[in-house]
Amino acid sequence: MVSRRVTLQSVGTLLVGLGAGCIGQSGPASDRVEWQRQVSGTPLLNDGTIYILDRLTLYALSPTDGSDQWTVAYEEDNFDERLCLRSELAVDDRRVYVSACDGLRALRRSDGEQVWSVDSPLRSGVTVNGGRVYANGDDLLAIDADGGDIEWRVPTDGERLTRLAATEDVVVFTNRADGVVTAFDTDGEQRWTYRTETETRSPTIADGVVYVATAPVPGREGRLLALDIEDGAILWNVETPSLKRGTRPVVDTDAIYLGCNGRDSGRLVSRSRQDGSERWSFTADNRSVYEPVVDDGTVYAGSNDNTLYAFSLTGETKWTVDTDSTVGSVAVGDEFVYASNNERLVAVERS
Repeated sequence: MVSRRVTLQSVGTLLVGLGAGCIGQSGPASDRVEWQRQVSGTPLLNDGTIYILDRLTLYALSPTDGSDQWTVAYEEDNFDERLCLRSELAVDDRRVYVSACDGLRALRRSDGEQVWSVDSPLRSGVTVNGGRVYANGDDLLAIDADGGDIEWRVPTDGERLTRLAATEDVVVFTNRADGVVTAFDTDGEQRWTYRTETETRSPTIADGVVYVATAPVPGREGRLLALDIEDGAILWNVETPSLKRGTRPVVDTDAIYLGCNGRDSGRLVSRSRQDGSERWSFTADNRSVYEPVVDDGTVYAGSNDNTLYAFSLTGETKWTVDTDSTVGSVAVGDEFVYASNNERLVAVERS
């Protein structure tokens, strides 16, 4: 059973304030906090809308004040497994894509109405590029974004698959446990494979290079690899702290940023794209720093110490906001940074 609601205002769960005294008794108290919603998930901001999946409800929110543009709620008894929906979404100019253990749903961006679905069990989030949606399941699927037809599928030979990365020419995924990095051309022909022989995180593609982080000793030691996108040849390979599971390297103009975890403290690390050498690092007060976001000269990252951080590209701390709970993911808009913690989505002024 699916219910859909389109509204201009949220009732009961929206807390709006211009300063700490207007926000309420719970949640972060900072002059930077503009609004907060009691929804939790991985926010995706695109073209004037924040999409966030909180357990069984998909929200399309206004980035200005957090009010509902529309919502879609699913019934738990529709699924064979609890929490079957994947929190990481994908969008293109017309649709938002929601993956789950029972398949893929394509919803209209304007109102959340389902356009098509593909009934094939999925194991990780999807990505969209060049008019296709790529999804990892029992097979790697290439799906026509317009009609939902499966254009091709190839076996993946693994269950613990990571998030895909794709360009208009190639799609890359890794098997987290076995450390196999595989690249396919967009016609489904395998281009190359590379074996890291250890636990491996999700890949990132930028300017003809595939960046992959491994965790030989998860929570302690890691490595960062740069692979040629044409043939998988290794360009460089350096030691790093262990990248947090479920995250990927984040690439900017001349640097790579890693959110890392450790036994005693988490770290945010900046590395050179040229050779992987360290540019700077920051150590948090708790065990994990999550996947950062880089935008307009600032690096934003959340941590297990309940803090949203803003850094310059050279590593100086610009500001921090205590959100009262672990900040697991971040999205960035023109005016606000949107930090998602275990309890709520918080809009924080950028400047």
